[in-house]
Amino acid sequence: LNRDGVVHFPGYLDAGRAAELREILSQMVCRDPWKPQHGTFSLGDAPAGTHVADIAEAPLLKAAHDIAFDEHLLSLAAEYFGSVPYVDSIQAWWSLSGNNEPEEAENFHRDNDAIRFLKFFLYLTDVGEDQGPHKFVRGSHVEPVLLGTSRLSDAEVEEAFGADRILTMTGRAGDAFIEDTFGVHKGQLPVSGTRLLLQVRYSITPTIFRSRLTVLGKSPAATSISLIHER
Repeated sequence: LNRDGVVHFPGYLDAGRAAELREILSQMVCRDPWKPQHGTFSLGDAPAGTHVADIAEAPLLKAAHDIAFDEHLLSLAAEYFGSVPYVDSIQAWWSLSGNNEPEEAENFHRDNDAIRFLKFFLYLTDVGEDQGPHKFVRGSHVEPVLLGTSRLSDAEVEEAFGADRILTMTGRAGDAFIEDTFGVHKGQLPVSGTRLLLQVRYSITPTIFRSRLTVLGKSPAATSISLIHER
């Protein structure tokens, strides 16, 4: 993680648990974070031109909490930060095909969520080359290159880092990876099908992206500071 900026967890969830969580999330209402005028909609009724169907109520799911407060992930984040991590947010969204040009985070970029932070990504659908795989430039999290532009073209990234350093995260439902997304990355525009992804953000301070929805009760893990729970 320190060297490359990413660690992979093949088969983090078995196929059955991934299918159960996918089924729950598929029944929940969605919003387009880039086109709020569309309001809420079901996945099957996504308005034309929707790239991302965000599932706002994902932070309320017990199954999502079990993942976010996995002691192995918390220990990894604590070692990376050198401090107790905040569990800052849980998010889930569908990436939809049917669009010709990438939008927002479908272009290469760096995240600037906090002074130090990590994101855990879990695929809940099979993701091949055509289903919008996540892409990450290995080692770019520690290189002061391409810092001044919010969205980067493929050509700019390849020229700066070399095509051989661009990792393409294809995988099965249940595969996961944790990443320092200050490194250059993107979610590829899907060509066909849909991609469902669950994300957990760990940080050393609360971020402006912290979960808006919380649940009553104390954190299930004493080794972290939860921004998902409130007493």
